Amino acid sequence: MSRENLEIVRSGYEAFARGDIEGVLEIMDPDVEWDPALGPLLGVGPVRGKEALRRFLTEDIPSGFDDFESRPLSIEDLGDSVLVHTHFVGRGRGSGVPVSLEAFSLITLRDGKTVSYRDFETRAAALEAAGLSE
Repeated sequence: MSRENLEIVRSGYEAFARGDIEGVLEIMDPDVEWDPALGPLLGVGPVRGKEALRRFLTEDIPSGFDDFESRPLSIEDLGDSVLVHTHFVGRGRGSGVPVSLEAFSLITLRDGKTVSYRDFETRAAALEAAGLSE
């Protein structure tokens, strides 16, 4: 199952990179809980459910950023979860100021679907949330 989870997560990042929002949503549980590092920058709290996630991806991010990308730097199997060292880049929509943010995304899957996506500032914090240590 772990290898399958890695492939599911990779496919989600690839779908987002090519602008395939339906491809991203396809791998989400209907009740997905998404707590992105970018939320505070956009004035958005945690996102719950696929339709709220659709709005976040198609409305909230584009309203705050131009040329936004989410690049996985590494993807690590943690069993039922996957840890992704993610680099977010873009430009502030109103200001044009470059934005660069790294986070550690803890993605939990069940039955081939993402049920939880939470960003953490450090790898140690993400591992602790997963009940692991470095």
